Amino acid sequence: MTVDAGTRNGPAPGRARTRRHTGRWVLLVLLVLLAAGLAGAVLLVRDALAAREALAAVAVQVPTVEQELRDAASPGSDSSDGADRAQVEAALAELVRATDEARAATDGPLWWLAARAPVVGPSARAVADVALVLDDVADRALPGLVEVADAVAATGRTPDGGLDLGPLRAAAPAATEARATVDAARARLDGVDPDALLPELAGPVRTLHDRLGDLAGAAATAERAAVLAPAMLGADGPRTYLVLGMNSAELRAGGGIPGALILLRVDEGRVELVRQVPASAVGPFDEPVLPLAPDDVAAYTPRLGRFVQDVTATPHFPTSARLAAAMWARAQGEEVDGVLATDPVALAALLTETGPVDVPLSGRVADALGRRHVEVGGADAVDVLLRRAYDLLEPDDADLFFADVAGAVLARATAPDVAPGALLGGLRAAAGEHRLRVWSAHDAEQRRLAGTVLAGGFDDGPRAADAVGVLLTDHVSGKMSAYLDVSLTHARSRCTPEGRVDVLELRLASTAPADAATALPWYVAGLPGGEAPPGTLLVGVTVAGPRGGPAPRLERDGDPFGGRSATTHGRPTTAVTVRLDPGASTTLRLRVPAAAEPGPATPPGRLEVWSTPTVSAGGLLDVPVPRCG
Repeated sequence: MTVDAGTRNGPAPGRARTRRHTGRWVLLVLLVLLAAGLAGAVLLVRDALAAREALAAVAVQVPTVEQELRDAASPGSDSSDGADRAQVEAALAELVRATDEARAATDGPLWWLAARAPVVGPSARAVADVALVLDDVADRALPGLVEVADAVAATGRTPDGGLDLGPLRAAAPAATEARATVDAARARLDGVDPDALLPELAGPVRTLHDRLGDLAGAAATAERAAVLAPAMLGADGPRTYLVLGMNSAELRAGGGIPGALILLRVDEGRVELVRQVPASAVGPFDEPVLPLAPDDVAAYTPRLGRFVQDVTATPHFPTSARLAAAMWARAQGEEVDGVLATDPVALAALLTETGPVDVPLSGRVADALGRRHVEVGGADAVDVLLRRAYDLLEPDDADLFFADVAGAVLARATAPDVAPGALLGGLRAAAGEHRLRVWSAHDAEQRRLAGTVLAGGFDDGPRAADAVGVLLTDHVSGKMSAYLDVSLTHARSRCTPEGRVDVLELRLASTAPADAATALPWYVAGLPGGEAPPGTLLVGVTVAGPRGGPAPRLERDGDPFGGRSATTHGRPTTAVTVRLDPGASTTLRLRVPAAAEPGPATPPGRLEVWSTPTVSAGGLLDVPVPRCG
């Protein structure tokens, strides 16, 4: 049999040629793909470098724009000045240009593919998300905040002396869009896990997350100002408010006792003082005017709902305000639209802005002082109201004098010749020290206020969930808190296997004269036979930890200082009593473990300490702390 040579030695010539052509095409495709990959890599690197440069510019411009906005809206600045407005516009324009470049450099099919590649995919997606977030914030959020800042600066007086609320109302839609844009940006960035990124990106992404948290707070504040302020100032109809004048000479956890009460009427931005009464004209009542939470009864006794002087026994201002409004309605027959509270230190800050005020005195006070007018200024208001008044007046008359001064300060602050912007510094400082609180009887407004420093909501809501409370109560039936010097500082924080532990130091000192028992009136020094001799300070200190956390531990002057432990509204508390003779001082070291799980509104790396505002110390401490775990 004959065997075909071609079959015996290899494939036929046609099949060989086909395989050679196929091999060439495969090689060609591989070369093309390699060239495309190299080109794509080059383009991707180019875009990445462009994005990096643009994002670096953004990192510089964002703080610049924020500072320009703060300067434009700060008290005493005239943001209508061409130079100031031009600076804001120039900084914002540069920021928008940089974010546009970053977004353009991280958009397209190459970045789409890179985001789905192994290893580098999460980092590529993160860069694109960061560029998108910053571009949205620059294009849609910051211009809205600029508009609100302009509206605040443009808020002036109407011909009849009221506040011109038109600019703020007009800025409300822009403020709402700015807040929604920042919230959406934060939600997008929340989807980026820094631990999955390249080390070079993880830190900047965490920093951006923190900055967006700060910006979210500013946007929410801007929206509240534009939406709430006009309505609460009577743009949609007259409003009536009860003002509690908190007397810091007799401390309760939420501030001083309400010694004087003032009724205000607000209509279209015009403020009218209707009348003022001492606290003794409201109650006491046989039973609490509203149902009390069991925790409140256990912590503060039913007096919280029976005596208007004790409504500030709780640090939770919405509870204090609701009780005060109900007491006013029963005693005076009037429903109010809201409750405000302030203290002599806040009034002194306003007088520093407006200048001294001439106070017309009511009948009993004028008769007791032998004069019809008295001048009070920012430098002497606290001393006059909390010390000198009691040298000459009985307690009820001193409360009336407090109301006279408070009424005169409010009248001066709302006078046509006082620019609203000039008061913002004093009001902002008072709110930041918890010396100014606001509650609205309108549920929709109160929901918007909740979570702000103005609302003072310590017991509920996410803002204060991880906050620490350092709350003071004067246990002497007198006015000795006027002679209490308080200093609260953050000593340190450390990470432990169980979580972070924050250490605070509270220094308490008596500035009372050595002969306080005889030199001060009995209603200031306290009656003989009480828990402490007259002229002595007896201060209750309650340390409240974060909700769900372990109980705080205390030391006094280096030694363990045990106290009463309880749980109030989910917070572990430790309470002690400190006695101070005239001229004495002591230091408490407070060790407070952080909650195991941070609350949803807690800024990372920050600790808020809510404390009782006193004559010498404000009521809010905000400090950086390490991120543990």
